[in-house]
Amino acid sequence: MDPKVRSRYLGAGGLVVLTGGMLMALVNAGLTPFLPIDTPFAELAASRVFAWRQCLAIVTTLLLCLGSVPLFLGHVERSGPAGAVAFLVAFIGSAFLLAHEWNQVFFVRDLALRLPESLAALEDAPGMTLFDVSALIAVSTFSLGWISFAVSMFACHVYSRMGPILLVAGFLLVPILGTVLPHTWGQIIGNLVLGTGWVLLGRDLRRLVKTDGDA
Repeated sequence: MDPKVRSRYLGAGGLVVLTGGMLMALVNAGLTPFLPIDTPFAELAASRVFAWRQCLAIVTTLLLCLGSVPLFLGHVERSGPAGAVAFLVAFIGSAFLLAHEWNQVFFVRDLALRLPESLAALEDAPGMTLFDVSALIAVSTFSLGWISFAVSMFACHVYSRMGPILLVAGFLLVPILGTVLPHTWGQIIGNLVLGTGWVLLGRDLRRLVKTDGDA
């Protein structure tokens, strides 16, 4: 790849990752607290705040999926096979989560608006539904992929260490704080940490491009 083209691509990629991180923080700080989580799921899914949150979540996940590629290319020379696998899992996990978020907006919410009794019956069914399985696969692949990708970036010493550290911390804080804090505050705090991690990685990628350009 031509060095100038590569620099422009990585610079744009840094902006994409940074924007994705900012959206992650803004969505969870500005919309998640207003989700009516004490109501039945059919009512929650039919609410306007759910629709806005999930639409912005789609944009956020798309940005992170696209941004994972330039993040990998920024340290590909030092990542090795393990880093390549970590990137691939993070990319696939982001695509899975994007599909899940899309499904929640364009199918689950439509079902909540038109056939709330059917959605309630699905939610009350014993055991795990296929929807539950798809959500588990998407969230698990996304989380494990980005955690391993963060570890790879941390080990390569190309980006500052704080970004990868905050990513790992955020993924761990979401379930831990979710069990000890009321309402959705655990999820909010954990995702704020996650968003900050992606913002720092996007900033570092843009700084890396400037450093290479000055060299």
